[in-house]
Order: sequence, then structure tokens, then C-alpha cells
Amino acid sequence: MSNLDDTRRRELIERVAAQLCRWNLREPAIFFLAMHAPLAFLGSQLVIAAQPFVGMMTGDSFARDFALLLEDPQNIELLIAQLEHHAHPAQTQLPS
Repeated sequence: MSNLDDTRRRELIERVAAQLCRWNLREPAIFFLAMHAPLAFLGSQLVIAAQPFVGMMTGDSFARDFALLLEDPQNIELLIAQLEHHAHPAQTQLPS
């Protein structure tokens, strides 16, 4: 699989963070991501295996790109930072 470009990565992180906040799952998501960051690659493989089912709900390109996003532990840190940004929008920004 190929890597995501920075624009698509930022778009995915923002989309996932915004959806988690809409579902009022910001704090549980931060807790879960922080605890399971070392297992992110396994999560990406699970998303790849479930892609036919996940793709029906979210679209094939999102499911594929989300799996790529989870492959890199740095992206998990960026997602946590974005979730924290939603709690305090004036104080934090997504790192470059």
C-alpha cells in the first residue's frame, strides 16, 4: 500500500476527530488511542480485512485511507492532538 499525502492525512484526521466529537466520544477515544497506539498497525490490518463491510458504510476510499492512516503510530498522535484541539480550539493546533 502507498502512503497518504499530507493533505489527505490531515483531512482524514479532521473527519475522524469531528465525527468522534459529534458522537460525544472524544474522551473515550483519546483514552483508547493513547492506550493502544502500539497496536495501531494491527488495527489497520483489521480495517483492511473488514474493508468490504466498512466500505459499504463509509466508502471504499475512506476505508482504505483510514487503514493507511492507522499504519503509522505518528498519525495516532496527530489524531489525539486533533481530538484535544476540539476540546480547546483556541489553545492547540494540529502540528505540521
